[in-house]
Amino acid sequence: MITGMGGTNTTVPPHLLAGTNIRGFYGIVATNSKNISNQPTLYAAHAPVWTGAAWAADFSGVLRTLTPRDGIPKPGIAWNDLVASPNFFQTFNVLFTLEPKSLKFCGCCTADTDATLYAIDNDFYANNHNIRKGAFQPGNAGQIPGWPGVGSPAWVAIRDRGMLWAYTDCLAKRGPKLTMDDGTIIGCDPATGRGQEVNFTWEQLCIATQYQLMVAKDSKFTLRIFDSAIFQPVSVTSPALIYLTGGLATSPTIVAPTVAPSALECGHKYYWRVRVRGAVTGEIIMSPYSEVRSFVIKAGFRVTTPYYGPQLLEPINGCGCACDAPLNFSWSPFKETQKYKFELSENPDMSSPVVSVEVPTTAYQYKGTIKCNQVYFWRVMSTQPAPSEWSAVFSFKTQKQVVPPAPPVVPEEKTPVWVWVVIAIGAILVIVTLVLIFKTRRV
Repeated sequence: MITGMGGTNTTVPPHLLAGTNIRGFYGIVATNSKNISNQPTLYAAHAPVWTGAAWAADFSGVLRTLTPRDGIPKPGIAWNDLVASPNFFQTFNVLFTLEPKSLKFCGCCTADTDATLYAIDNDFYANNHNIRKGAFQPGNAGQIPGWPGVGSPAWVAIRDRGMLWAYTDCLAKRGPKLTMDDGTIIGCDPATGRGQEVNFTWEQLCIATQYQLMVAKDSKFTLRIFDSAIFQPVSVTSPALIYLTGGLATSPTIVAPTVAPSALECGHKYYWRVRVRGAVTGEIIMSPYSEVRSFVIKAGFRVTTPYYGPQLLEPINGCGCACDAPLNFSWSPFKETQKYKFELSENPDMSSPVVSVEVPTTAYQYKGTIKCNQVYFWRVMSTQPAPSEWSAVFSFKTQKQVVPPAPPVVPEEKTPVWVWVVIAIGAILVIVTLVLIFKTRRV
């Protein structure tokens, strides 16, 4: 944020009137502490462009880069304009072109403290504090050619001392603090084999309102699968970005991403990071990247799906089934579905269904009469909370009815004659023995 005090000026500074395409860097200063990228922050004051006829759209101000040692060649360095008061600068032509030193830095060395940048401008202000009168009285030899007021009896009041500006940079040393846990496990949609919704969350950094979020397959972010470019979260104080199921889009919607969102495959590990790209002051200003965190999509089925709707599992398409009830059917769950519609028919166009019923689970048991040696067709769709497409139509054929063979006739076995002879002899012996016992007792 810019702080300072002084008057106003609506005229062109005289020392640039005769110049053409003047542009240069005057003050330059580096911080005494390093940011998360292990580099100091470099600030440089620059002059505006004067075309000789009018001011260009540019204006004097201060640039800063978080990575002064990066960029080969050096023009590859990313610079930010510290333009917390761009309208004021452009309207009053504020200049930071004093030499040899127009910038001073003050700040602690820790990453948790803000850096303060001081700059002295050398613009002209019509006030009663820092002026010297009569130096360029119209008609005098010391007048400046082209200076407004030449030929006028009025005195020209020129400010000969600059105004002190202070800029507090709270986005230079560290990136946003991530709040989605490192190593978060994300579910996998079993129907498509794609990752489910991912909710990226982090804390607001200082006065940031806009961010850039990246997702990659590697921790170096050379294999990026998503780069949001600049976007503003729905809530500035609780920033977040929702990566929708299947990677079809994000919330909030990114109008012009550098890398458009794509599907996150199940069974893979991904990496993400965030940095600030804009502040409440209107500046397009970067912070260092946050730490790198990862998340994992759970393992699931293949990514490609041959058709829309639920995936049928059992009975397998084209199988032969026993000709007896009950018949058990099952299919894969469809995301967030509460009810399914099951149909069984003897016709391939599913006309005149044998059964058409809604069930709350991913299975159905048919206990009705089953025809043998008959081809059946079946399909499933989700009905609540929203209808889906029908699944593919699977078929199966019941086996022919098998008549069990009659049990063999076992011939009746006859008792041999000698068995009866033995039985008769045994009976006679018993009788004789009893007779002898009774006679013996009488004697």
